[in-house]
Amino acid sequence: MKFIANTAISLCAAVYTIFYMSLNDLTSNEGALSKTGLSHPVLFFIWGTLVYIALYINIFSLAKTFGRITSFHIIFAVSALIGMGLTLFFKFDYSLKTQYFLHCAGSLIFSVCTGVSVFITYLSGFKKNVFNAVLTMIIGVILLTDLILLIIFKQNALIETVPVLFALIAMPVTLAYNQYRKKNKEFADAS
Repeated sequence: MKFIANTAISLCAAVYTIFYMSLNDLTSNEGALSKTGLSHPVLFFIWGTLVYIALYINIFSLAKTFGRITSFHIIFAVSALIGMGLTLFFKFDYSLKTQYFLHCAGSLIFSVCTGVSVFITYLSGFKKNVFNAVLTMIIGVILLTDLILLIIFKQNALIETVPVLFALIAMPVTLAYNQYRKKNKEFADAS
């Protein structure tokens, strides 16, 4: 039942992310998720809350599947929560310099903590099977590519959401795959 709830919230967050990013231009700086939030603050708040909850429920579930939830996971989850809080409560409006700074700082804290948390969690399951190893490498490539694209093109909805959407899809799939392997192993051991 817990797996179904994790999958459902991830699916809701992914669909809502696609809806939210469609409210503005996907490929220009004007389409950045935070800029869209200036004209749709309630939708931005819903998006941020939903994405945070979905990502960290799955991060904690994967960490438990791969071994255990560590203090690292908790510290990064709390830091990311503070970052998301700053992002959601302060405006991405350069004329309000303090709010703009706090918003950007929060966004950076959330992004870094969540990206590192997803990667480190997958890294802890790297040796468990080839599936986890391949996804760990793909996540590393996505995070590095996203960083390079952000530096070159600045923020836009497409660059900002690719890692989020990938994580929202990959984590429930990884949980399902690892549960399937565990059940097959238990069945094989019982026979």
